[in-house]
Amino acid sequence: MIKALIDKIFNAKVDAIGLSVFRMFYAAVLLCEILQLIKFRSIIFDAVPYEYSGELNAGAFLSFYFAVVLMLFFGLFTRFTTIVNYIFGAILFGFMFKFEYHVFFAYVGINFLMMFMPVSRVFSLDSLFEKVKYTNIGRPYRPDRKVLEINYLVVVFTAIGLVYFDSVLRKFSSPMWTDGLGVWMPSSLPMVVWNDTSVLLNQEWLVKFLGYLVIVFEFVFIFLFWFKKFRVPFLLLGIFFHLGILVAYPIPWFALTAVVVYLLLVPQSFWLGISGFFKSKNPSYQFYYDAECPLCNKVIVVVKHFDVFNKIECLTVQGHATEQPAFKGIPEMDLLVNIYGVDKKGKIAIGFDAYVALLKHMIYTFPMALLLMVPGISAIGRKIYNYVAGNRLTERCTSENCLMPHFSSPVSETEDFLVAGWNRLNLTKKFWKTMIVVFSIAQLIIVNNFIFPKAVNDSPIGKAFTTVVAHAIKPPFVKFTGITGHPVFMYHVHFEGYNHIFKLVCTENNKVVPLLDNNGMVTNSYANGSMWVNYTYRVSSRGLDKKMYEQGVSRYLRYFEHENHLNSSHYKIYVKAIETTDHWQKDFLHNQMKKPWQEAGTCTLEKNGYSFSWNDKMNAIFAAD
Repeated sequence: MIKALIDKIFNAKVDAIGLSVFRMFYAAVLLCEILQLIKFRSIIFDAVPYEYSGELNAGAFLSFYFAVVLMLFFGLFTRFTTIVNYIFGAILFGFMFKFEYHVFFAYVGINFLMMFMPVSRVFSLDSLFEKVKYTNIGRPYRPDRKVLEINYLVVVFTAIGLVYFDSVLRKFSSPMWTDGLGVWMPSSLPMVVWNDTSVLLNQEWLVKFLGYLVIVFEFVFIFLFWFKKFRVPFLLLGIFFHLGILVAYPIPWFALTAVVVYLLLVPQSFWLGISGFFKSKNPSYQFYYDAECPLCNKVIVVVKHFDVFNKIECLTVQGHATEQPAFKGIPEMDLLVNIYGVDKKGKIAIGFDAYVALLKHMIYTFPMALLLMVPGISAIGRKIYNYVAGNRLTERCTSENCLMPHFSSPVSETEDFLVAGWNRLNLTKKFWKTMIVVFSIAQLIIVNNFIFPKAVNDSPIGKAFTTVVAHAIKPPFVKFTGITGHPVFMYHVHFEGYNHIFKLVCTENNKVVPLLDNNGMVTNSYANGSMWVNYTYRVSSRGLDKKMYEQGVSRYLRYFEHENHLNSSHYKIYVKAIETTDHWQKDFLHNQMKKPWQEAGTCTLEKNGYSFSWNDKMNAIFAAD
């Protein structure tokens, strides 16, 4: 049975539309992450914000990376783009120690896998270039849309399955999770959330049910998602959980990345059905071309590629011109040497105007058509059209006198080279099998402390093995494949002893620095994504460190000062004492929000540095922690 399942998984072929949908949505989320890094680059990357940027020009690096991911979105030079995307991602996300968070590892892993995935078979500029290149008169080229289904599943296995497997083993050792409080506890602390979900948190049975459901779901996922009958239920449940993360916690790109990976479990028939639903059954514009013109045939390939709503009907002059009443009295040669278009009302558009009308009818390109109609731009467009079509307007272009190059079809992925059985299809199967085994072993090695008994881990051999893992095995896998441990929301790591949070108010403009608001909740500004993780768990951590807090928060204050056009600024610091608990309580979040702020000290930000002055009570708190 297992062998039959493996053979089915590695031999089944499906339409590539889902991979292209994944490519575009994933690139869109990654672009949002990069835009946020660009906006807050002074906080994250500058050695001294707005004073000394350091050796790396983060702005130029991120801008170039943004352009690369934009190329990935459109599927332009995809093989090269995925390689550059991986290199830049590994450099950026693999070495952001102070601001790293879990989605960075997902980016690295997904970027690695995408170098070997056929993510540009459809909905890409690469597929357009391929169709244009290999299309010849009477022989339109249609790329093979079928790909191995394992291309879908290997990303789900790596970015979700292995993450859940590691995470759930850690949850089994956490009383917070085994007592059913894994969903409730993080959502009940103001400095962790950016939305008040008390209406749900106050239902004890519900939050405990969700907590246990998370454990069961994460445990069975890696074993059952291979079976088709489980994929849609897992898809719906996984998206439900991560949309919940999106609502509750200020890590939107983490939540949306997981949702995008889950889209790989959507049946291809769904995407094909959506695509068919938006296609018009009755085209609104007829576009006529010379069937014997090589250039015209390639132009039609471009038109059909971008006509996603099927609004354009491409017809040959030789086969259909006599059926069009609007062409009555127009010599056939005129129709052959120029481009003609006809709308449903019988209105004729010729040459440049035919292309403008075409853009209008394709719906989503309507703004482009309006732009081409603007005086000046229209004149330039006509000159370009006349230049490109100039020779054709005097002499009809045919296969005999057209200089368009002729290409034979590309090598099939099933065609052997060098050795029998060595073809792209078989090598792809072997590669993915190898990657699954290697990634599985790496994840098991990293999570070994949660598998073997404590006596084994404490033995000389166990300690030596742990040392080898920590220094030789884990670092390269973490940095270059994203395979790592996943202690997500663990009580003893993130919450135990987290008893104080801070609010800072600028005395010059009386504004609250957008880290925590008056309720102590996260604001939708600085504390978002990687900066939320940095501020919440490395600057204002559960074990308060005065020097670390001062150094860390000063970066945010420097950004606030620049954003508000202040030359030097002064701040009042307030502290709120909060609680953590090991049992469910009604209105726990509201009770923490209602706790009063007390003065803790002041901060002065000057051109060459900063100074903090803490009151005696706050100094005692620092000393106690």
